[in-house]
Amino acid sequence: MRFRSFTGAAHFCYTHINVKILFCSSEVTPYAKTGGLADVSSALPAELNRQGIDCEVIMPLYGSVRSMDLPLEHVTDLSFLCGSGMLHAQIFRYGIVNFIENTLFFKRDGVYTYAGDDYPDNLERFSFFSRACAEYLLHRRDIDIIHCNDWQTALVPAYIREMGIEDISSLFTIHNLAYQGSYHPSLWNILMLPRDYYSPEYLEFFGRINVLKAGLIFSDGVNTVSPTYAREIQTPEFGAGLDGLLRSISFKLSGITNGIDIEAWNPSSDPLIASQFSITDLSGKEDCKTHLQNLFNLTPGNKPLFGMIGRLVEQKGIDLVLSSARDMVNLGCQVVILGNGDPTYEKKLAEITRVYRDNIGSHIGFDETLAHAIEAGSDFFLMPSRFEPCGLNQMISMRLGTIPIVTAVGGLKDTVVAYQEGEHPWGLRVKRPTTEALLTTVRTAHTLYTSRPDLLRQLRINAMAQDVSWTCSAQRYAELYTNLKDFKERTR
Repeated sequence: MRFRSFTGAAHFCYTHINVKILFCSSEVTPYAKTGGLADVSSALPAELNRQGIDCEVIMPLYGSVRSMDLPLEHVTDLSFLCGSGMLHAQIFRYGIVNFIENTLFFKRDGVYTYAGDDYPDNLERFSFFSRACAEYLLHRRDIDIIHCNDWQTALVPAYIREMGIEDISSLFTIHNLAYQGSYHPSLWNILMLPRDYYSPEYLEFFGRINVLKAGLIFSDGVNTVSPTYAREIQTPEFGAGLDGLLRSISFKLSGITNGIDIEAWNPSSDPLIASQFSITDLSGKEDCKTHLQNLFNLTPGNKPLFGMIGRLVEQKGIDLVLSSARDMVNLGCQVVILGNGDPTYEKKLAEITRVYRDNIGSHIGFDETLAHAIEAGSDFFLMPSRFEPCGLNQMISMRLGTIPIVTAVGGLKDTVVAYQEGEHPWGLRVKRPTTEALLTTVRTAHTLYTSRPDLLRQLRINAMAQDVSWTCSAQRYAELYTNLKDFKERTR
């Protein structure tokens, strides 16, 4: 079996495996989304099923799901004791997705936050969700693996252990180690776990409950979303305080690079872009650029256009882009930014947009149509991240012939071969997460655009030729599931 290679189109063989997966996530596209986890939780199970691997999904039934008026099928009811008393849940099903309903916890606006603040009962909400997932396993004895994702489901392996469920393996995926689910110890009784679990060996972390530690300690396997990030998080620089624990469980820790939905991001058929194009006919991309300039009222003309989409937080390097903006405009560049996040950066972005409105456009918030317009119409895509577990936008950019400008961290290192780094490159590298290094790379991009159009075109073609689908990554997960199931059977 051959796995994903970012050096050309993938060719593979696939052998059916007899394993049943329950994929547990707090958000799944199109039902609830705050970030890339939702996209992964939709695309990976879909690809597993396409490859013949039986995979279902389980998530909370938020108010946003009820508003879709889906023909939900009632599956079963659950009742169990939690720290706040006897709680109840109903399980519904639509397609491959199982929904856990509890109106007290989930029938509200927002997934994790309201008006910019976390819900104060998030620990109770997602410990309930995790316990309900574990309880549901008692009704579904056909499940071989429960695949948990991020801190919101990290308690599932701990509940499986305490409930004595010995014939189901657990896999825990870290999508971003920076978010660990940290809570005051006075809330411990909510979890309904043994008191001795509140200790440094288990869930205590510098005097607080650390929910993510449950996934690391109690799961049978741990993985993250790129091989480089799996190595990085075992170091003090990227380990967010958990590097020692991660080194101690390195025997069960691995990295599998994410993919993207290549049909949703297909320039030859995307209905959300101004003009369709392909690797053999790039003419439509120029129309997309003109459309993007018009959308943001930028001065039309032959200038390199740099796009950026994402959370406006320091991790993503938005501060570097903002501090570079004046120099980029003076160099003869245009910039379009879509996203929201830190109010300080939102304010600075709005101010810079007002000052340089002919050459800088921005939209605070998220808009799917604008996202497609930016990816299709930009010449270059800015991702000067300080850390990046995997990243999806660099792969989306590659798919649409937009050259990613990235740092050498996490998935950005694994998925992008940069100009002057190797044969057949398709990106540009920012050497360090500093304003000076970013501007150096921007100047290289400007030179390519103005003086080396043939080379720029070849970079676009190289980018569009890469396999950024879920196909090979799903095969890696299939192998991991098989190993976990075999290990569980051998140790029973």
